[in-house]
Amino acid sequence: MNFYKHIAAWSFAVIISVGGGLIVSDLALNSGVVADSLRLDDQEATIRAINKTIPGVVSINVFENATVEIFDEATETSRFEEQNIKRGAGSGFLISADGLILTNKHVASAGAEGKTEYKIILHSGKQYYAQLIGKDPIADLAILKIYDKNLPFLELGDSNKLTPGMSVIAIGNALGRYDNSATKGIVSGLGRSLLASGNNGEMENLQNVIQTDAQINFGNSGGPLINLEGKVVGINVAKDEGGESLGFAIPINEAKPVITSARTVGKIIRARLGVRYIIITPEMAEERGLPRTSGALLEPGDDGGPAVFEASPASVVGLQAGDIIFEVDGRKIDERLPLQSYISQFSPGKKLGLKIQRGSEIFTKVVTLDELK
Repeated sequence: MNFYKHIAAWSFAVIISVGGGLIVSDLALNSGVVADSLRLDDQEATIRAINKTIPGVVSINVFENATVEIFDEATETSRFEEQNIKRGAGSGFLISADGLILTNKHVASAGAEGKTEYKIILHSGKQYYAQLIGKDPIADLAILKIYDKNLPFLELGDSNKLTPGMSVIAIGNALGRYDNSATKGIVSGLGRSLLASGNNGEMENLQNVIQTDAQINFGNSGGPLINLEGKVVGINVAKDEGGESLGFAIPINEAKPVITSARTVGKIIRARLGVRYIIITPEMAEERGLPRTSGALLEPGDDGGPAVFEASPASVVGLQAGDIIFEVDGRKIDERLPLQSYISQFSPGKKLGLKIQRGSEIFTKVVTLDELK
């Protein structure tokens, strides 16, 4: 019986393939047309996005006013004079018509504190000297300002809507020489954490960053990562030289509170919960016998600092060392979304609902974030 069923099925398949030959051919032809059309649509969307974005992308050259010793071989004597020495180059992009520029902190920190000048070059060729508004105490972000009006600025997107596979474009001053270079790729991963080092040797702990295979080269730092609508979804920040096509960007949503504070109060203000923590992994949970396999475990720092800071929002609601914060406003806290990455999306005064486990007890607290000093 089974044999006949197989024969019948095989015969039916042959009839369909023979009788439907022309149809299959038509479908194949139509598929090719559709594929070509999709490729053209993607290409046109890419070109539109780049053309929309480039006018608001800037090159940043960082100079330091330093005392330089000059040796005169003829007289075998030395003299000292003040010179502006180029210390670094990077990218940024305009976020307001009156000249606010978002970039990386490590770009703005290329020169010595108090002795740095920032020369900004627009795509139009216009040049400006910029004022440093502030450096972010949490993320690798900084705000500069040039003074003009009706400047082209970029539209911000929503990085929370990103998913792996989405097309993205990185734009910036590649190698400090090739301004407005654009590279295209996809979102390769989300919620990455890594330890990065800048040219000055400073280490930066980057959390909850976007991974992309769009090439991010030296000099691209601080430039925008955009979607095919030409909206900024990230800020180019680093590359992993240990592999191919491993670029990283800070989600734009983490920069929005920085932008808001720069616009409203003229400096960078960050919100604070007031805790020290480590992110729980399944391996850690098993090793320590913890009641949960994910979340933020509050514990003192290696320097002996407290798990919960005195007079902080966390202390006001009674949090203590050993507590595990595993949800904030219904969002699960884990390696993909560390606690600080979520907190950093808000401004001081924001109320958040925390789900906490203390031993076998689970309870909820509502905290009001204050300002990080």
